Amino acid sequence: MNIPVFLASDDNYAPFVATTIASMCDNTKSFINFYILDGGISKSNKKKIENLRCKFTNFSLEFIQIDVEKEFPDFEETDRISKSMYSRFLIPSLKPDLDKVIYSDIDVVALGDVSDMFNEDLNGYAVGAVWEEYLENSVNINRKKILNISDEHKYFCSGHLLMDCNRWRNESIISKLLELASKGLELAGCPDQDILNIYFDNNYKVLNPEYGVMDIFYEFHNIELPVIRHFHGKVKPWHIHPEFEVESFMPNHKDFWYYLKATDFYSEILDKVLDKDEQSKLLRQFKVIKINSRSRIKKKW
Repeated sequence: MNIPVFLASDDNYAPFVATTIASMCDNTKSFINFYILDGGISKSNKKKIENLRCKFTNFSLEFIQIDVEKEFPDFEETDRISKSMYSRFLIPSLKPDLDKVIYSDIDVVALGDVSDMFNEDLNGYAVGAVWEEYLENSVNINRKKILNISDEHKYFCSGHLLMDCNRWRNESIISKLLELASKGLELAGCPDQDILNIYFDNNYKVLNPEYGVMDIFYEFHNIELPVIRHFHGKVKPWHIHPEFEVESFMPNHKDFWYYLKATDFYSEILDKVLDKDEQSKLLRQFKVIKINSRSRIKKKW
């Protein structure tokens, strides 16, 4: 059984597409068909990604060009929000022969077999996603009010989706999502994620949190080893030198660098890491952010 996995990237994030692919291949027994939603990856970086075939034999790779200006002509862009983030909405139409697929962000490493996620029964739902339960009684209370979502809805992260593509096509879900996105709705800061939560209000399969583990998940869910580790914050593992000990604040930091080292991008990214003084400053800020966020969330538990 082949597992179809969709990833999305521009040229700047090409190293992390490669890292994600390396980690999934290393931990998954099945053959994986990777489809890259290509937001402008250079030929040289595509070649570096393809060179992973020298290390892993259990995957295929296809780049799918997305013309975001054509697909999303009226969507607003800012410094933080690009039209390319909506590309995941198009997945069921890009490969009409696929019944079910995984979509994953690329600021992740897989530490378990992604076939576990793929084999989840969607129980008739069009999509499965990881509930942000740790924010349910704090940040997401306000999010749901802004988005006019029901109180019963469990606001989910759009970074890891299991999609029933047949249902998406049969129910014209893509056009309905694009219509929502073009209306200029008041959103809560994560446009693609907010729109998905509006549309799938209290109507999706809640997946195991191990399929999209963020920092605080370890404490909230008592998780030992995730299937997919999602580095969702502003500070990413590639910002922090692999020799720094930050596991207490960024679990699996060393796992990220381990899989980056399996790619042709390792030296390039290592050279970009800040000098020691800047690193120390960044780490102090990072620790303060983590302490404050943990304190704020725990008060709501």
